[in-house]
Amino acid sequence: MKELSTKASILQHIYTAKLAHQSWIKKVERLVNGLDGYKGEKVDLTVDKTFIPLDSTSCEFGKWFYKYSEHLYKIPSIGRFVNRIDEHHEQLHDTYKYIYDIFFELPYQRSLVHKIFTLNSKKISNADREKAKIYLTFLKHSSNELLEVLAILEEKIKSLDYNELNKVVKVNI
Repeated sequence: MKELSTKASILQHIYTAKLAHQSWIKKVERLVNGLDGYKGEKVDLTVDKTFIPLDSTSCEFGKWFYKYSEHLYKIPSIGRFVNRIDEHHEQLHDTYKYIYDIFFELPYQRSLVHKIFTLNSKKISNADREKAKIYLTFLKHSSNELLEVLAILEEKIKSLDYNELNKVVKVNI
């Protein structure tokens, strides 16, 4: 792939993917914690469930990762880090699924009146919000682990021998 033909382009792709991941995490934080509103009061954030992608292949980081991971995996010195990134990324989305269920999963059987007045929103109890905060703690931990592995991956890429990178690039162009 020409996009991965130089260390600089690989590093730029990783940087962009990290920014996308950090943005995704911030959206989840805003969903769980609400926003500081007028006079510092907490305001619940009403978010459409598509605002924060649930599926690991739908978020911007996942789109990058699943497009390029197969090519990065072929570089012998970094293949195992690609596997670790995949594991951490899947774990993030598995944890987010619990938060998603708290905020977006509606009871299967709802009255017509409930459907009309609530559309696809759900009132969150304090207990559910506290549960979501616990999941958010796990999510942030997984995020930090993912970012640590990405930092190692960046260092490995910086230290790649030109010939090692060139072998992989020739195969994929």
